[in-house]
Amino acid sequence: MDTTNKHLKFFNNPNYTSLFCVSTHFNVLLVNYKALNTITNYELINQFMLENGHQGLVIFDVPKDSDVLALKEWPNLKGLFYEGTDEELLQQGLEAIEKGKLWFPRAATDEWMREMLANEQRTTMQSNNLTSKETKVLNLLSSGLNSNTIADNLFISEATVRVHLHKIYQKISVKNKQQALLWCQKNLNNKITKS
Repeated sequence: MDTTNKHLKFFNNPNYTSLFCVSTHFNVLLVNYKALNTITNYELINQFMLENGHQGLVIFDVPKDSDVLALKEWPNLKGLFYEGTDEELLQQGLEAIEKGKLWFPRAATDEWMREMLANEQRTTMQSNNLTSKETKVLNLLSSGLNSNTIADNLFISEATVRVHLHKIYQKISVKNKQQALLWCQKNLNNKITKS
């Protein structure tokens, strides 16, 4: 790899696969996806980066069908490049990373965001200690149903629904149905579920 003029050169030998590349100009460690968890691990990568002053990790040659959720756990991950990424796009990505930006494929960020939002919803519900029945009531309330319809859906009395709503309001720190609906809009992206 030529780092003096920021032009990247990889070996074009079909019998050779580069597993690690160090670019002092870009101050990142580039690791081939094939090397992950086989000849290296989190601790080795982290130690190597600390000892050599690398500001970030870039994983390249990632198969498009790989589990990208697991990749976000690698230390100081700044970018991912799929197999077959052309040199121009790689160069563009490394230059963006050098300027402090992150460089990830849309599919990877989409998957990570979906996981993050789902975890956030679970955490929100768990931190409010809602029971399974209260969660069901809140789901139905947030979908626009009134107390009578919620009662019919859950095969409970309307008075029981009001008791559940009272407990829910206390747990999520609201005073009425309108505030509860606003809380749901703010804290829940999709309907919450809890078995």
